[in-house]
Amino acid sequence: MQFFTSDFLTGCGYMSMEERGMYITLLCYCWETQTIPKKRVPFIVQKTWEELSDELKSKFIEIDGGIVNKRIHDAFVERDEYIERQRINGAKGGRPKTQKKVSTSISISNSTTNSISNSISNSKKNIYVPSEKEFMDYSLTVIKQLKKNPEEFDFSLRAKYESWLDDNWKDGYGKPIKNWKNKINNTIPHLKANYGSTNNNKTQYSEEFKRTIIENLNT
Repeated sequence: MQFFTSDFLTGCGYMSMEERGMYITLLCYCWETQTIPKKRVPFIVQKTWEELSDELKSKFIEIDGGIVNKRIHDAFVERDEYIERQRINGAKGGRPKTQKKVSTSISISNSTTNSISNSISNSKKNIYVPSEKEFMDYSLTVIKQLKKNPEEFDFSLRAKYESWLDDNWKDGYGKPIKNWKNKINNTIPHLKANYGSTNNNKTQYSEEFKRTIIENLNT
């Protein structure tokens, strides 16, 4: 798996140097073992999983008593799927002549994460598409940094994510979103807060209302 330095620096922009050190160490272990048991985390970074900051924990997914990094996990899933396709093609005597190279790949990670995997090919350049969880974790962190109430922007952010996803990860002007973090940073100041939503008393929205909100976000 290639190490994208710009993604790493952007992804840990709100971390202290100590947290960055723990983050890269945990990433290395995830690459070697895929899953790190929670009980082994203190032996790696000298802190329990519960003692880690929310910012650091947001980079991992909790599964069956362990933690995994979603991006690394999806890389393994994509590799395994590629190997399986090659095995099947080999059993048939090679790749069929009519088969075209796959330009768009979407892999579904563990069902408990309910997330969409990572790559959409656009103009021969791979564009990283985050899962909804990664998108929301980052966006709500930015909201907090702006001293705003995250609960009031939850629906607008999810609607924005769905609208970009439905448009093949393009913005309202039809332009491919090459750096989604920069795009959402520039979009957040223009989002309207929804004052009727809280964690303890979630408002139920009709499908017509949701469509209206998404259409407005695309204009």
